[in-house]
Amino acid sequence: MIQTAITSDLFVSCDKEMHSALASDLYLVLTPQPDMMLTLEGEVTELARQMYRHVSAKLHATGYRIFCERIFATLDVMPRVLDGRHIALGQWGDTVPPTCVVIEEGELGPFAGIQIHAVKAPMPPMVIRRPDDNQTLVGRQVNIRGEKWLMLNGLTGDVNATPAQQTRTVFDDATQILKQSNGSFDSVARTWLWLKQVCDWYDDLNRVRTECFIEHNLIDPATKQSKRLPASTGIGLYGKNGAAITMDLIALPGREDQIQYVEAGGDQRSAYEYGSAFSRAAVAPMPGGQTVFISGTAAIDPKGVTEDIDCIPGQVDKTVAHVQSLLKDLSSDDEHVTFALVYCKTLAVQQYFLKKFADLPWPMITMIGDVCRPELLFEVEVTASQKG
Repeated sequence: MIQTAITSDLFVSCDKEMHSALASDLYLVLTPQPDMMLTLEGEVTELARQMYRHVSAKLHATGYRIFCERIFATLDVMPRVLDGRHIALGQWGDTVPPTCVVIEEGELGPFAGIQIHAVKAPMPPMVIRRPDDNQTLVGRQVNIRGEKWLMLNGLTGDVNATPAQQTRTVFDDATQILKQSNGSFDSVARTWLWLKQVCDWYDDLNRVRTECFIEHNLIDPATKQSKRLPASTGIGLYGKNGAAITMDLIALPGREDQIQYVEAGGDQRSAYEYGSAFSRAAVAPMPGGQTVFISGTAAIDPKGVTEDIDCIPGQVDKTVAHVQSLLKDLSSDDEHVTFALVYCKTLAVQQYFLKKFADLPWPMITMIGDVCRPELLFEVEVTASQKG
């Protein structure tokens, strides 16, 4: 793996590359310099333009093309970030919109950062359209010698429906889109679920998701035993249209047997044992090599009980330890993390994490947002390469 770090007066960019014989993955994490919003007097568009100019230059120089893209910003500045993106990205931005995740203002201001996964392959990614609406682009597909990778992003339902109804719609829509490429939920390695006011309806999410997985035979219909649960994050942020649920997912149609699901691992037991149908991690062959997808991880003990309630240091420290334990189990470590998303319930939690773990070598975006239990203060997800 090759790492490049670039620091400017405006932003920090950490780029990590993974290479295989036929293709490569590039992970970019770009974050504003502290207090940059004050320095620019709120000129978020210019900051975003400069950050995306770096992205565009990197893509142009290396031949990578975007496979997955996310922006993390408050609702009021998100349009200005998108304006800066449009100005700078040019031909390197196809017409697939990024997943725009709404956060609360934190230590770095109202714009937390940009996360991009790009791929260099013999053929650039092709866009994926909704089967019922040819004008709506919902992701990208990479094809290399008959092997496929799908990245779906920003799937939402009717914002006027109940959260449970929206969840059902999103899972059903994903099913239909996957079918276009001869895929199914059997093909899904990982999902990301951005959930508005998550604590108000997390039980409904778990119920609907479990029902869907039973229908897809990821959970045995007769015994209710889990069979192959995707890794996942379910976090209290939301897409810019205000929907209760926004979904991203990554799938490998035709290579289901190459996905390893780690339902219990590190020092944590199965989340399905306490009602949440996801694996702690998944390992899958990405274009650049074997990749570890660690689910959203929090301070939860082997019995499924929240650890260190009301204690910021206890929850943060134990969460990081849980992630590191799972990385070790999966032949990885901190140095091999390609990107991390760090979710903090309050500014105080974010400040503690940034100070305590200032030397942690994860390329990461930290942000303010709710976690799936009222008493949980902190959650982390990471993607990583394996050693060797």
